[in-house]
Order: sequence, then structure tokens, then C-alpha cells
Amino acid sequence: MTDIDPSADIELTGANEHVTARIPLAGPVTGEWLGCYHRLARAAAVPVRAEAQPDRAWLVVTVPAASSHVEIAEILDAARALITEADTVALRAPPTAQAEASIRDWWSRLRKSPHHRPASRIEVVRTGIGAEKRWVLAAALGLAMIVLLLLPARFSVGPNWIVPVIEVLLLAAIFITERHPGDRRPAVVRGLSYALVLILVADAVFVTIRLVTDLVEGGPETNSAADLLSVGSGVWIYTIIAFTFLYWLLDGGGPEARIWHPPEFPHLAFPEHLNPVVAPPGWRPEFADYLYLGFTNATALSPTDVMPLARWSKLAMTIQAIGSLAVLGLVVARAVNIFK
Repeated sequence: MTDIDPSADIELTGANEHVTARIPLAGPVTGEWLGCYHRLARAAAVPVRAEAQPDRAWLVVTVPAASSHVEIAEILDAARALITEADTVALRAPPTAQAEASIRDWWSRLRKSPHHRPASRIEVVRTGIGAEKRWVLAAALGLAMIVLLLLPARFSVGPNWIVPVIEVLLLAAIFITERHPGDRRPAVVRGLSYALVLILVADAVFVTIRLVTDLVEGGPETNSAADLLSVGSGVWIYTIIAFTFLYWLLDGGGPEARIWHPPEFPHLAFPEHLNPVVAPPGWRPEFADYLYLGFTNATALSPTDVMPLARWSKLAMTIQAIGSLAVLGLVVARAVNIFK
């Protein structure tokens, strides 16, 4: 059996912001084995190749120099795991039988779950599957901040600029952290994202309760239909954006998890999940899809074409629908009464 030779030394070379490692192998390495290993490496999108000379063979792995310790370890572990698979394939049936079995296995996996397979880094870069457009996220968050600044001071905990400033600081911290690679970067970014979304949702709940309280007890904006509709629409838009970020962050473990490790069963089932023929292979929901979900849930007050499957998603959509019902129902009723 072929394996890494622990008694030999590895060779490391660096060039063009990449590091190449030549890892010596022990055991028989034939031309057929090399062909099997290369096919498996291409299928798994592992950046490795095998080289052989009459008295020695190597695995040649090339990784970006900016990769984190965890990413490099995952690539090396994947390269080593392919050794056993290559041994198994090389010692198995003739090439035609191997090809037939591989085709049947691919077809079986495609029929079972064509849209819930992990994506390789090369595939994501080439196709942009699930890649978020940062300007869309920034525009949505910017709109939420503008709405908060335009609402009366009574709709803010403290000065009306305090929440937008906190949101800007958290957003800046996320962008800065993303530009500094390291083992802790994903955890820090995710923690900051949770904090940002928590502030958005908590403030959305606060402004909704504030508006409902004013409508029941008679606040300053309830004496003018124009002021009431202006404030009511602002609160309604802000809650849609806040819950959009909540769905986007929690569904399937987050935006990165949906690309690299999509769950077998989605938390929010979009039409593209339920009927894969209407979407390209590998489709993932993006922020705009969750914005549509937030809008339809706030207007229909119930699920439309996106079905909540996880308990957290059912609870979140219920809370948003209750808040939207209170805002729309009471604001419209009060405005009509003022017009009369």
C-alpha cells in the first residue's frame, strides 16, 4: 500500500505568493496509480499532483501563502486521503468497470441532491455560486440607518444617531477582520455579524413597540395622517431589513456555510430547493432572495413561496408577521380615521 514516507524529508519552495510542498511517498507507485490519483484529485478539486521517478515518488501540493493554518491542514489531509482511494481504485476492476461505477455513483448523487453538494473554491470563483454582492448588503444596511435617522427622536434608545453609529462601527470591524487572514478570522467575523444582526432585530422590535404604544395611547405623530404614514412606513421598512439580515445570517449556518458545506435539509426552503429544475445546478440563496422573503412575509403576513422548515425560522417569521400586522393594521386604521 502507498502512503507518506515519514522517514524522508519534505521539500518546500515559495514563488508568486504560493508555497509548494513535495511530500515523499513510500510503497509502489505505478503509472496506473498516478493516473487514478490525478483523476481523483481533479474530481475533488484538491490542488495536488503526484510525481514519480524510478526510485522515489512525491505528492506535490501548492497552496496560497495567505492561507490560514486550518485551510492548509484541510488541503494536506485531503491530499493524503486520496492516496488510499487511489490504492483502492488501482487494485480494483478493469478501467471500463471503474468508469461505469463512477458514472453510476455520480448519477445517483445528482438525482438525490443536485443542489446541496459542497462547492469547490475553483467552482465558486468561476461561477460566483452563492457569492454575495457587498454593495447590496451595504445598501440595505445604509437604508436602515437612514430610516432610523429620519424617525422621531422618541423612536431611539438615547440619541437617534447612537444605533446607526454602532452599526457602522460593527460593519467596519467586520470588513477590517476579513482582510486579515488567520485561524480565528471566521469566528470573529461571525461573532461581529451576530452582534450587528442582534442590534438590528432588537431595534426593530423596539421601534415597532414604540409605534404601537403611540397608536394606542396617542403619540404626537398620530394626530397627522401624513406624519403617521411617514413614521409607520419607516418602521415597516426597517423591520423588513432587520429580519432580512436575520434570515440571511442564520439560514443553513450562514452565507459561507451555504457555499462550502450546505445542509442536507434547508432551514428555509426556497422554490429552487423544492423544484431544482427551475434553477441552475449548485444554486444557493443570496441576500436579495432573503430580502424578497422579508418583504413577502411582511405583506402577506404568512409564508408565500419560501417555506420555514427549522423551528427558529418559523419563530422568526411569526414574530415578523405579528409586528407587521400590528403596524399595518393600526397605522392604516388610524390614518383612515384621521382622514374622516
